[in-house]
Amino acid sequence: MATTPKYREVADELRDAITHERTLEVRGDQFPLGAEAKLPTEPQLAELYEVGRSTVRAALAQLASEGLIETRGRSGTFVRLLQPLRRPLLARWQTRDSEGDTWTAWASGNGRTPGHDFEFRIVPASKSVAEALQIEPDELVVVREQLRFIDEIPWSQAIGYYPYSLAREAGVDDPHDIPEGAARRMANAGFRDVRLTFRLRSRPATEEEQRTFDLAPGVNINILDRVMWNEERPIRLIREIDPADRNEWIGEISLEGQS
Repeated sequence: MATTPKYREVADELRDAITHERTLEVRGDQFPLGAEAKLPTEPQLAELYEVGRSTVRAALAQLASEGLIETRGRSGTFVRLLQPLRRPLLARWQTRDSEGDTWTAWASGNGRTPGHDFEFRIVPASKSVAEALQIEPDELVVVREQLRFIDEIPWSQAIGYYPYSLAREAGVDDPHDIPEGAARRMANAGFRDVRLTFRLRSRPATEEEQRTFDLAPGVNINILDRVMWNEERPIRLIREIDPADRNEWIGEISLEGQS
């Protein structure tokens, strides 16, 4: 029977201690493992887990690849724990009781400080965008893109695609940021979403994404595509690009009445 390598056992125990912010004790010294906390040294960890230093190094390398810790030169190894922002997967893009966009509402509601950089462009639709919006390939779309920040840390990228003719009619072809959110402006113009379809997938981060989000090696990117529909047609595609180390999607589905 295959056995778990010792370094993985150590990595599992350390990961559990970090994610639950436990305190390690080595010869009377206390090491609380909250965000930005310094870990015990390699010799101390070797003593704590009764393993060799090479095993400790392998365990630390594993956790570093997951984005949980980072080594800062001679200063030591520190917890790199970002408190994830949790958002409902199936919620409407625009909350009815918020005055701004949903991102700002959710981040502020969780006691975080949101921000974003905005870009606007009009481009021919790619094949995947055209399929999602049920338009012809190369038909023009308005693209409204935000690089979102939490507490000044790059957190998520949201790219909205709107059929050009619809965007002009709804007033979201405005090349400036829309304080109330594009979804609310569309709803006020009569383009209210009544249902959505979505697709969630994961892939390794590109080099550009690693730079943009300052990702540790091995951190994946989750991509969520949500297509919003009114009574007749798709009216926008929202593509979210989320580093997996700082974003969580949650939801609840009733199973009552299902066999």
